[in-house]
Amino acid sequence: MLFAVAFAFTIANLTAAVALPKRQPSPISQSPFTGVIVTPSENQPMSFGLDFPFEYDVSDWCEPAFAPFTVYLTAGEPPVFDNVTATGALADGAFAFEFGKFVVSRFGLPQQGLPPPASLTLPTLEDLNLTLGPDSQFHLAVVEEFDGCPGHITVEYGLTSVPLLMTA
Repeated sequence: MLFAVAFAFTIANLTAAVALPKRQPSPISQSPFTGVIVTPSENQPMSFGLDFPFEYDVSDWCEPAFAPFTVYLTAGEPPVFDNVTATGALADGAFAFEFGKFVVSRFGLPQQGLPPPASLTLPTLEDLNLTLGPDSQFHLAVVEEFDGCPGHITVEYGLTSVPLLMTA
C-alpha cells in the first residue's frame, strides 16, 4: 500500500512538472556604455546606392578581448533598445538593412571575424523596397556586444545611432 501511495505521489508530481509553462529567456542587459559612431556624422547628407566613410570606436569600459558589433540602417524613429533581441540583433522589422557584423580585436590578438570596413555602401531604394515621404527619417545604428568582461559580468548590449540626411 505504501508503495502505491508513493508511486501515485511521484506520478502526480511528474504530471504537474510537465504541465508547467516553459521558462522564458531571461531579459537582456542594456549596457550603460556604448561606442561612438565617428563617421558618418549626425545629419550627414547621404545618397542611396553610394559608398560612405564609416568609423565606429568601440567602447572600452570592460576591455573585452574582442568587440563585436552589428551595423544597421533603420527607417522611421530612432531605434530603441526594446528592439534588441536576446542574441544582440535588432528584431526583424526594426531595421531596413543590415550592413553586417564586425569584430575589433584588441590587445594585439589575432583578428576574429570580419574587421570593420573603412566604408559601407547604402542600399538603393529599390533594394530597400521603401517609399520615401517628405519627412522620411533614417538612422545608422550600431548594436555592440560586451561579452567576456572581467568579473564574469553578464553579456550586455549597447545601442547607439546617428540620424542621416538622405537624398534621393
